[in-house]
Amino acid sequence: MRVSACLAIALVSSVTHARDVAPPIIDMHMHAWSLDEFGGQSVPGCIGAEGVEMLGIDPAVPFDFSAQVDCRRVVQSPATDEEVLAETLAAMKRLNIVAGVIAGEGPVVAAWRKAAPDRFIPAANFFTGPEAPPSAHVSTLAAQVERGETKVFAEITAQYRGMAPDDPALEPFYAMAERLDIPVGIHMGYGAPGGPYWVYPRYRAALGNPLLLENLLVRHPKLRVYVMHAGMPMTDEMIALLYSHPQVFVDISADNWGVPRAEFHHHLKRLVDAGYGKRIMFGSDQMVWPQSIEVAVESIAAAPFLSEAQKRDILYNNAARFLRLSKAEIDRHHKRNTE
Repeated sequence: MRVSACLAIALVSSVTHARDVAPPIIDMHMHAWSLDEFGGQSVPGCIGAEGVEMLGIDPAVPFDFSAQVDCRRVVQSPATDEEVLAETLAAMKRLNIVAGVIAGEGPVVAAWRKAAPDRFIPAANFFTGPEAPPSAHVSTLAAQVERGETKVFAEITAQYRGMAPDDPALEPFYAMAERLDIPVGIHMGYGAPGGPYWVYPRYRAALGNPLLLENLLVRHPKLRVYVMHAGMPMTDEMIALLYSHPQVFVDISADNWGVPRAEFHHHLKRLVDAGYGKRIMFGSDQMVWPQSIEVAVESIAAAPFLSEAQKRDILYNNAARFLRLSKAEIDRHHKRNTE
């Protein structure tokens, strides 16, 4: 089935949604970065959902990131930071993504929020560099929360730094998040393919095991946590964590466009079949490729094992509950047009 047909079937409103406006979507995982972070003005990205072969490499040959992957569809980022924002907003309006949690560079996040203050939810990472964050940064982040500049702590990227998510250096930050009742999104699972050899030398796949969160969750039982990428491909461990810790939610970002569709649907179906359809939240992990957003939405629209009610839960309802949106906010989202 073509992408446009899938979107029309699953996203266009029924009789319960007037004026044929697509029902609202919340994106729990977006980024606001400068293209400089990716090394240039035109950055290629692989839409793995449309086909990819992980070829492997000969270790005797100097490492070449592009040589390890055969990608069927490669897209280019927009040429400027302004175009990334403009195309991201255009995609959000077209798909009726009414709110997106954005993390990234502070000035870029601020600029995006200024451009669309009612559409972006600002987030901040605990980390400020490649090492463990200084304890003084706790007060900086708390002040940002008090000023309304930060409403979510995400994406917590301990795994990329070779740290477990419950590393003692992060304890003051989790305690602060629990005290202020600020949700925390933690990266667990896939990173850049071959990452330790070209971009994240400290990244270790084992540090993406969702069960590494257990002691943290028990120490901070009131902490609102969502596991970004749903810990994929460690779905058995993710299910075990969700079973034992009912306060935990997941987002399914990046997996829904960056890995083969059959692989993503396999893991998503396992989570749903295990009974966790009410704790799965949509995310795109949009970085500098706005084209990925529609692919991510289509991955839910096209899922043959999801009912229409389950699709609405994943695309909006679960995030609204996790974020504790007010009835007024929910009503506003459902009446907003894609002007």
